[in-house]
Amino acid sequence: MKNILPLIVFAALVSCKKDVEPIAQLSKPDSASIVADSSSAVNIENPEYSGVFNVIPQDISAEKGRAIFTQDGKTLFYFDQNSNKGIIRIDEEDYSLDRFDFNENNYSLYGNNVEIEVTNGDFKDTTGDCVYGDFSDVKISLNGKTLNLTNIKVQDCPNY
Repeated sequence: MKNILPLIVFAALVSCKKDVEPIAQLSKPDSASIVADSSSAVNIENPEYSGVFNVIPQDISAEKGRAIFTQDGKTLFYFDQNSNKGIIRIDEEDYSLDRFDFNENNYSLYGNNVEIEVTNGDFKDTTGDCVYGDFSDVKISLNGKTLNLTNIKVQDCPNY
């Protein structure tokens, strides 16, 4: 009986061996993105993209009364304090922002099923009427889905 136990353990270990399948060689498509199926996408150009949704840059620049939020030099969203309106473009659709709050080193922007929390700001320079800051944490929520971004810069040029 003592000799059978090691044989049973050995047989169990051998039978639990994982099957190894060869990996097919993949080539990078010209579009720089690979779509796994119709419900998920992986964006190779932006490694921080989580697949929840994608914020599309806009052609908006800073001016008096406007705060712009950028990543890698591209404006992701903005708020114009003169008109109390802003825009964020998510997956090719514009979402209006109609509320803007700033306190200490944090911004909160709200509107049309969107909530943006820009926190942990570090303000650097003031040039003319504008202040510049770096933010390590940005949380964008849309219809129950949340996208976290890092390394966002703000240029805020208040109108007062």
